[in-house]
Amino acid sequence: MIHTLLLALGASLPLSAGSEALPAGATQPGLGTATERVLVLGFDGADYRTTARMIEEGQLPNLAKLAASGTFAPLRSTNPAESAAGWAAINTGRNPVENGVPSFVNRRIAGSTPVPDTAHIKIESNVPIEEFELDGFLGLVAGRSPLELGLVGGGGSALVVFLLLGLVLGIRKSLAALLALVVGAAGGWSAAGSLENVPTEAAVVFRNKVKAAGFWDHAGEAGVPSIVLDAALAFGRPHAPNTRVLGGLGLPDVRGGISGEWFVYTSDDIWFDSGPKGERAGDTGSGTVFALTEDADGAYRSSVWGPLDIHARTQATRELQRIDALLADPKLTWKESQSLRDERAASEDVLSGMRSRPWDHRTSLPLLIEPTEGGASVTLADQRQDLTEGAWSDWFHLNFELGPLLNVRAITRVKLVSAAEPVTLYVDSLGIDPREPPFWQPISQPREFSRELAEWLGEPYETLGWACLTNQMKDERIGVQAFLEDIEFTMEWRRRLLDRALSRDDWRLLFSVYSVTDRVQHILYRHADPEHPMHDPEEAAQVVRFFGKELPLSECIAEVYRQMDARVGEVLEQLRESDRLLLCADHGFSSFRRQMDVNAWLAQEGFLAIKEGATARSGSGGFGYVDWSRTQAYSLGLGMVYLNLAGREPQGIVQEDEARGILEDIAARFVAATDGGQSVGRDAEVVWDLYPGDWSSTDYPCSDLMLGFDEYYRAGWNTVTGGARLVEEDGKVGPGAIYRDNTNPWSGDHAGNSPNLVTGIFFSNRPVAIPEGGVSVLHVAPTVLDALGVPVPQEMDLAPLAAR
Repeated sequence: MIHTLLLALGASLPLSAGSEALPAGATQPGLGTATERVLVLGFDGADYRTTARMIEEGQLPNLAKLAASGTFAPLRSTNPAESAAGWAAINTGRNPVENGVPSFVNRRIAGSTPVPDTAHIKIESNVPIEEFELDGFLGLVAGRSPLELGLVGGGGSALVVFLLLGLVLGIRKSLAALLALVVGAAGGWSAAGSLENVPTEAAVVFRNKVKAAGFWDHAGEAGVPSIVLDAALAFGRPHAPNTRVLGGLGLPDVRGGISGEWFVYTSDDIWFDSGPKGERAGDTGSGTVFALTEDADGAYRSSVWGPLDIHARTQATRELQRIDALLADPKLTWKESQSLRDERAASEDVLSGMRSRPWDHRTSLPLLIEPTEGGASVTLADQRQDLTEGAWSDWFHLNFELGPLLNVRAITRVKLVSAAEPVTLYVDSLGIDPREPPFWQPISQPREFSRELAEWLGEPYETLGWACLTNQMKDERIGVQAFLEDIEFTMEWRRRLLDRALSRDDWRLLFSVYSVTDRVQHILYRHADPEHPMHDPEEAAQVVRFFGKELPLSECIAEVYRQMDARVGEVLEQLRESDRLLLCADHGFSSFRRQMDVNAWLAQEGFLAIKEGATARSGSGGFGYVDWSRTQAYSLGLGMVYLNLAGREPQGIVQEDEARGILEDIAARFVAATDGGQSVGRDAEVVWDLYPGDWSSTDYPCSDLMLGFDEYYRAGWNTVTGGARLVEEDGKVGPGAIYRDNTNPWSGDHAGNSPNLVTGIFFSNRPVAIPEGGVSVLHVAPTVLDALGVPVPQEMDLAPLAAR
């Protein structure tokens, strides 16, 4: 069986997240009597081993105190050990099949082949406006008939004018009535015409794929007032009573960028496109470079391009409807019909252009850079800020007009990278303004809570789900000092929000998440790991400023852990004696030195066949190189292996009674694999043993097998999209090198590593009994509810942790 292939971490950790499940219909007692308040702090990617070592070294005094008086244990993540799946399990207490989020990536069948798809959110285009709750004037107008609006608008206008003229100014009633009728007619006409400016749809909408309630929802339903700050995949859920929830991971920017779309403006003459398309900034595809245009007076001009102009799309759509109605008239002459068809073609060109050339159909605001001595004045829209070279701006508050009835508000910061030639300005992602999110993408439940939080701080705050400049570092478009400054900025506003929440008396459950621990490790591990292929001792010794300290780059990961400790210390100072405090992480971390080309390895081992006619370039992305008639298994994502299952995959050949044997064969070979004598695979799990469900259906959200990579290894970058490195020898195409160095700045990881290796942290300020299989992310939700005295729903996978 597959479990014989699993390698233990040392401490006994659970092989299955389904252990110690609640008896049907029962609520098992855990921490004991209901406490007055429960505070849960989440630290994304906080690694157990790193934390334990730093506690032993005396670097984390507050966490050491918490461990001594309560409980400190490794927290096993989901499989895969990724943020999307890990936080969804923490939030809901249910496994990925039950909560709907298996990973960041899974496969979707598109025609005759599998393709990678986002597994944690659903991105929809051109969503009808009828699907949204509208407020303000737009909510008043939308959905009403022209007659209704005409009567209301005209009648209201006439009444106001009559009262003003007849009663306030004393004008003769007959004259006042006449003038009121004239104004009312104009008002009615204008009100009825306003329907033409109501958008018919939203261009891009992010939907949360989590389908199970969060622990705060259960608490709120039981009458527990709850505040949630920046929780992953917490947006777009039904609003439970007594809850106020700010979403985090998964939220886009106002342009619909999944990890934030960012911009570099430069006068460097190697860049030619001044907009609106710009030029790709790097391999991540999230950044755009625009060439600045210099004025005769030495100033530089460009534009910042915002959301798609849905007003123009609305007008073109309505024009098509109008023309189609006219073309239906059988009395049209040939000349009239031809003229209308020409008009229709023009409107269709507008709509097709929005699909094929979206950059030409974005709203924009003017950007002006005026160099000064040692800096520049930056004017964005009507706001001007003076910056010295290397400085970040304060918030720019942007207002993009999408027609007469709709404005979209955004916030951004800029950094003056260079004031001298070539002048270079970095413009950060256009975040959703929390004071007024667009109707199609609320970021909190209730909607007004995001505005309330801005009032707490006296200013807006970051709302992009993937905060911090990791893609900018991967594309090598910003320096490491800018990355660290942005890390500080993100941690500070989250610290301020948490501090304000702690000072309030209107909650019994408070959940707040910090993400910077994860982002720093992803980018800076190469400086902390002397054996990393990208480690440069001189660069690692470079002194940077981080959280007010001068320290070498090699110390930055340790410093972010010390900052985690400082945040915990601040919370401990404000805890009441009866409060319960839990700390958790979605996963741990490892240095990412080497990558395995999983599909090339599957081909080498005989599980995947390369089709006749494939070339060495065929494997650069997607499965165009695969001969499905001879392929048993394939991989995409970070270690996910799927069977080419008959009846599920379009060209499947594996029968259900063969499935387990093939998966166990792949797993055995993976665990035995070595790279120059180094172990590559730590373990492998048949996922439908771990998370039961109808695995023979495409509705099953997980893979069939999950490869658990050992320390320093991960699935290759090309594996994520289904690619494989192929080589041609003697006229025949086959798999190329299976292992190679990771030379990407993304030098630390966890996704694809065995969950038994990259365990996160679990702390409790009260001692709890550690179950025989260890603590799982699935323990957090039931333990929180039990501490609050709220019955644990029987659908949760595990019982709460018991008091010790």
